[in-house]
Amino acid sequence: MQRYTRLVLIILAGAFAGFIGFNAVIDPYDTGTGPDIAGINAEKTRGHEDGRRVQVGHQLGQTGARSAITGSSRTVDGFPMTVEDWPGGLYNAGIRGSNAFELAHLAAIAGQQADLRCFVIGLDTDEFTSGDKYKPAFPISRLADGNRWLATARVTLSPNTFARATQTLAENITGNRPEPPFRDVYEPGVQYQRFVNTPLPRLTYYRTMRVSSERMDFLFSTLEALAREGVQVIGYIHPVHAWNEESLFAAGREQVYFDFRVEMARRFEALAKQAGGEPVAPCVPGGAGVLWDFSGFQGPSTSPLPGAEQTVSHDIYHEPAHYLPSLGLSMLARMRSGPSEREDAFGILLSGADPRMSEAAILARREAYLETEDGQRLTDMLAPAIASAAAPRGFQSVPISHAERRTLHRLNRQIAARQQREQALND
Repeated sequence: MQRYTRLVLIILAGAFAGFIGFNAVIDPYDTGTGPDIAGINAEKTRGHEDGRRVQVGHQLGQTGARSAITGSSRTVDGFPMTVEDWPGGLYNAGIRGSNAFELAHLAAIAGQQADLRCFVIGLDTDEFTSGDKYKPAFPISRLADGNRWLATARVTLSPNTFARATQTLAENITGNRPEPPFRDVYEPGVQYQRFVNTPLPRLTYYRTMRVSSERMDFLFSTLEALAREGVQVIGYIHPVHAWNEESLFAAGREQVYFDFRVEMARRFEALAKQAGGEPVAPCVPGGAGVLWDFSGFQGPSTSPLPGAEQTVSHDIYHEPAHYLPSLGLSMLARMRSGPSEREDAFGILLSGADPRMSEAAILARREAYLETEDGQRLTDMLAPAIASAAAPRGFQSVPISHAERRTLHRLNRQIAARQQREQALND
């Protein structure tokens, strides 16, 4: 009996060691635990899986870039992974399906980098809804507690990592990479269907959406800490296409959107005042806290839909909620150039302005778009759903616990001090 027990324990120990070794060597999330072996794991085909939470958490502070840009999948898909034409370089730290809870952790961990100059963050109402606080991969990633070594252990021991490692090995051996969600060329009509299939689900979503001031407080506690320690905080409101944006207005939630713009402007103004000084090495004009708005039926958002049989990608949008990196680069250039005298210029600087003053222009642009052929088709599509929809149930509100607040407070205290930043950026 003892021999049998020892044999079972030896087998289990061997299997466990093999499990850990396999995960570490294949290293599907590209965290640096294993060597890159051609035909085995050199192509990290699953590095962006699980919303990039594991990959981004490990790479923060390791890329050499002196600025980071983050946000939801709109940031992931809307900007190159690295941007050289930005002061000190810019790393895309976007995570898919993000929300304010996760982004607060990410911002605090990014701030531990003493030579971080600027933190750029994409914002919209989606980031502050009161639903789930984080996605399943968050607890195993470095984003959970900021500890790189503990995160490496959690990732290596995760069954999910084993599944991704198996996929990575198979895809390296066969050469069959997973199909990217967005491409340069599609089958006829595929991208067109993505556009026309967006408005109705988004209408339902916007009807049930609840924006949480608690989530705003949580995120801005970290953004304020970054600004106090000399990091320039740059916010931007995403430019979704009109076939997404109109769903919000058709749902009767335009006041939520307008109030959101006002609240973001107020918080960025307060952030700049509380910073106690100018950023150590700003990237754009405007001081410690800068907020740009690219939403509101501006030019790119009202571009024509792709053709019903079109195969080449749309010039500006992958689909109504996600724009191409070419537009993202235009947004970065706009932020660096500062405000413009032209009324039709893309992007509105909300810092130091009253967002209510631009609401009439947004409504006028919306009215003009709905009079176009595409706009009329959109109105006709949404009308039956608006007339027949039942009362929305609303989001389930998930509060932030005291323990979670303490964790973020600890991460905020670990942000590199202004004096350290001055020294690092002046060396």
